[in-house]
Amino acid sequence: MQESKYNIWIHRVHFSYVFNTSTSGFFRLSHPEFEALQSFIASSQDACISPQLLLKLVENRVIIPENADEVKWVASRYHSTRHHTPRLGLTIVTSLGCNFSCPYCFEDKHGSILQSEVQMALLQFLDEKIEKLQRFEVCWFGGEPLLGKEQLLALSDQFIERCDRAGVTYVADIITNGYLLDEQTCDLLRKRRVATAQITLDGPPEVHDLMRPLVNGKGTFKKILANIHHAVNYLSVSIRVNLSQENTSHVEKLLQILQAEGLSDKLHIYPGQIVAVNDGASAPSASYSSCCLSNIELAKIKLEFMKLAQCYGFDKPSLPKPVGTPCTAVRSQELIVGSKGELYKCPYSVGNPQEVIGHISDYKNCNTRLHKWLNYDPFTDPECTNCIALPVCMGGCAHHAMDPVLHDNRCDSFRHNYKERILAYIEAQEASQGA
Repeated sequence: MQESKYNIWIHRVHFSYVFNTSTSGFFRLSHPEFEALQSFIASSQDACISPQLLLKLVENRVIIPENADEVKWVASRYHSTRHHTPRLGLTIVTSLGCNFSCPYCFEDKHGSILQSEVQMALLQFLDEKIEKLQRFEVCWFGGEPLLGKEQLLALSDQFIERCDRAGVTYVADIITNGYLLDEQTCDLLRKRRVATAQITLDGPPEVHDLMRPLVNGKGTFKKILANIHHAVNYLSVSIRVNLSQENTSHVEKLLQILQAEGLSDKLHIYPGQIVAVNDGASAPSASYSSCCLSNIELAKIKLEFMKLAQCYGFDKPSLPKPVGTPCTAVRSQELIVGSKGELYKCPYSVGNPQEVIGHISDYKNCNTRLHKWLNYDPFTDPECTNCIALPVCMGGCAHHAMDPVLHDNRCDSFRHNYKERILAYIEAQEASQGA
């Protein structure tokens, strides 16, 4: 037997802890147990270690057979999940237009609403696929998807009716700026099985209103906050805070405001990265690069963000779960459908005609741009195959990986801060257990 290459050990005064990134197995061992385990690995013979503990360590791949090829095992999970046929996922742009004018937006937005012929093509697409499905997932996207609320609700009704009739599980979520998410809309979304909503707040009012203003320049924080109070009663709400050089020092004030509003235990909050995407379209983010954080900078800032979030009663420290394929871009059973029916594979591509792979009305005949996404394989990258974070990242963002300028931004921040993340989790565990 041997230790997994994906083990991360943290040794404390009273215990040793191990986290395995390939299974998310997490164990606490006394120092005698740790020494017994090392003796067992060294001799492959019986040692003074609990059979029950040994079984759990084997089941969670903390210890593995001598000849085990772990990279091959992780790769098999990647390749099997990218072609998972019983599940279908669509990201649908109900409106490429937006009521906001964010200076870092990666989309070249136009005021187009999901066309009626596109809605019909979407229903025909589902009708052709549904017989082989167990699960159908939809993400409502934009622009601002609620500018196309009428189309969103009508399509949702059709999706639900078809899925219920076929015995297919239907679930949906929405990525929205939150400005139009009033209580009536929240109720309508929940009735259409929208379970989660991602909303962005980039700081306290004086910061957020500069980074995420209306197209007329007016602020948006106050109205979004009022809508969040409604939304948490209907949906599972995640607040994304897009971090750059301009707002990292204002995170704590935002958390203080949300705590004072009584929202600490009602939503999830997490940091996001602003990336200056420049794919040839005239998106605002192309000129935002001077404000962006590097991946290593963001990894450090995320640690402080998580500490502050815990301090103000939000999310407790957690450990990442292993993934199969990381995103829509590399999964064969997922597509992004633009408001005019154009097809994309990556959210960063939405609105960029140079990245269109086809049209929903003729989805079986996509162009060669599709191949670059479905042929993307992080297991051809030695840096990935030698990285301890590979099972929880799986190569990260394919869009960034294929861009020489953005290549280093492909990685999940866990690659850079995993020891600190695990230690924070351990300290929270010890505090709760009085260890």
